[in-house]
Amino acid sequence: MTKKTDDLLHSILESGRRFIYEHEAYSILDTAGFHTPRTSFYTKISQIPDSGAPDMPGDRVVCKLISPEMPHRSEFGGIVVIPNSKAAMDSTFDSFSNICDENDFTLAGMMVAELLEIDDHVPHQLLFTLKQDPSLGPVIIAGLGGLGTEVWKAGLREGAALFIRSAEKVLDRDSTLKALEKTFFYPLITGGTRVSRKPMIKPEKIFSALEAIARLALDFSLTSKTSRVTIDELEINPIQITGDGRLVPLDSLMRISEKRTTGIHPPQEKIDSLLHPENMLLIGASADRMNMGRIILRNLLSTGKIEKEKIFLLHPSATEIEGCVAFELIDDLPDKIDLAVFTIPASERSVGMIEKIITEDKTESMILISGGFDETSGGRHLSERIRTALDNARNAGKGPVLNGPNCMGIVSGPGGYNTFFLPDYKLSPGGSFGEKTAVVSQSGAWLVTLLSALDLYDPRYMITVGNQIDLTITDYLIKLREDEKIDVFILYIEGFKEGDGERFLKVAGEIASSGKKVLVYKSGRTPAGAQAAASHTAAMATDHELFTRLMEDAGIYEADTLEDVEDAVKVFTLLDGIRVAGRNVGISSDAGFECSVAGDRLYSLRLARFSEKTIEVLSEHLPSGIIDVQNPVDATPAITTEEYGKCVEAILEDDNTDCAVISNVAATSTQENLPAGPEHDEDITNPDSHPNTLIRIFKKYDKPVVFCMNEGSIYDPAVRMMEEAGLPVFRKIDRAIRALELFVRFGQENEISY
Repeated sequence: MTKKTDDLLHSILESGRRFIYEHEAYSILDTAGFHTPRTSFYTKISQIPDSGAPDMPGDRVVCKLISPEMPHRSEFGGIVVIPNSKAAMDSTFDSFSNICDENDFTLAGMMVAELLEIDDHVPHQLLFTLKQDPSLGPVIIAGLGGLGTEVWKAGLREGAALFIRSAEKVLDRDSTLKALEKTFFYPLITGGTRVSRKPMIKPEKIFSALEAIARLALDFSLTSKTSRVTIDELEINPIQITGDGRLVPLDSLMRISEKRTTGIHPPQEKIDSLLHPENMLLIGASADRMNMGRIILRNLLSTGKIEKEKIFLLHPSATEIEGCVAFELIDDLPDKIDLAVFTIPASERSVGMIEKIITEDKTESMILISGGFDETSGGRHLSERIRTALDNARNAGKGPVLNGPNCMGIVSGPGGYNTFFLPDYKLSPGGSFGEKTAVVSQSGAWLVTLLSALDLYDPRYMITVGNQIDLTITDYLIKLREDEKIDVFILYIEGFKEGDGERFLKVAGEIASSGKKVLVYKSGRTPAGAQAAASHTAAMATDHELFTRLMEDAGIYEADTLEDVEDAVKVFTLLDGIRVAGRNVGISSDAGFECSVAGDRLYSLRLARFSEKTIEVLSEHLPSGIIDVQNPVDATPAITTEEYGKCVEAILEDDNTDCAVISNVAATSTQENLPAGPEHDEDITNPDSHPNTLIRIFKKYDKPVVFCMNEGSIYDPAVRMMEEAGLPVFRKIDRAIRALELFVRFGQENEISY
């Protein structure tokens, strides 16, 4: 950052203006290292020299109307090329004044710029943008520019129209050039295509320009410690590629704002007390009926890790509830509490209790289950009171960390407690799989539906953060990445607090680069979704395209659907520890249509070329005279379980097979896949039944394999039997392949390109 730029922007802000005039933006870009056109700026006709613009080369100049209310001047006739004379300039100034009067705009003045000889055809003009996203931080965007920018963006395939990276990542030259190569425009201008073999500009020039904008973005970001101003937006459109290979801005738009102070992040050491408390205080349990607090109390007692004598209650009249001591007043508590769980509805009185607990440092951590805060217009002032109490306590070096409000709380396996306000007959976590998984969600209901759908899974931690008034998903990632027993993070996100998206991308990216998996479902992708998220957990809306591209750049997987999340949890949990050797997939089904569907849904996988030995074995065991042996293998409904098992083993024995999809359309009389019943002689508990055969094969081979049983509910027992044995089973083959591809992609992320 240069002092010159900071002084200029600060003086503009102090004058009451947030819109930077174009000639001022050129001055800033010139300081940053860009070649900029020569300009003059006049606020009234009398300032125009009698000789016109003597410093401008040529006999013509460009005149531009400057108004803070008119960013797109060409639509109003606010950009004209005229002779370089005072008469022409005077006339143009009068014309601009009339345009502003007719449209109720303020005329700040007229900028006169040198007229450059340019080629405005594609791809000679580019777009460079600096965007200061409130949650994601400074982002740099580049693409084709000029008047057709939006047309190109809409017409090109997703991800090809625009280069999008965080400003910090742009500074990494090699990875930035690699990211540029994925766009449509970059190969065109650097000679990387058959239609543009002669480069218009050197790659180093492109990188240097992006680097300059990125440094400007970081120097004047929300979190910068040195600047007095934040650059909210800078758009250069177009930036011209000249005949001699330079980049010259021809138009720009810049907005700034006053620097805002950022809050103190919650102390990480106190999250230990939240996740692994030695004692607890529960506020809101009824003594005579089953309310939310009473259900939580029973859940705490049923886990048994925290002793009854160390679970305290706050109650106005009772002295004991279910064997736990109850106190009337906060001041009566014997010692400082590790974790206080608060279930009383939001009100002036209940917030007063929360303020007292925070101010008097009564606990190391809190969970606010109650709703009625930021997500409602009437509760926002209550949230502000809590934030103020937390800030004051932090400034004094004390106070708790706080989870919620508007959440279900936490189920901590290592901590041995469950604050979900659901009775165990409705939801009872405790499956056989998932001990290396942590789930952190803004929505408690989403997490409950995930557990209900995947009832064999019992994650190490299940954390619902609600409104994130203090602790955020990012804070938990920072803490939990220290846990060597966690390999998979499943996250449901509705929005971020200011600046927290930038922290999230950095931390989650570091976790992903360490070899662990970070899987995200982000809601609020559309205006309607963002509005719903805001009313649910008071989430701040984020530009979803930016978020998606930045997550991809950080190596984080974003699930497109809720089903994708469930499928990802399944493969990463059940295939944990299995090495990925490559992306050559062997596919087998007893239904031809599934083989066709599978061939259409390979994604980054490719069909394995079976060895001659494998083809011989398959030919021996497949029904003869019906089908040709190829991959995918169509075993037909005529194949028996025994023969099918031998075919599957042949596929997995092949060194050319790195992974496999094994499917079964179950409604065939030749395969035993039903539980015992009076209508038939099948029994899936028989040693050589279809499920038991596949279970033995799965456990025999150390290759990633997923299974599919594409039939209705009468085959649920067979699916359940396979899942309980640890097999990842899906009910549709396209979902099975998509899940396997995800697992392989993570296992070989440095070798698979898209």
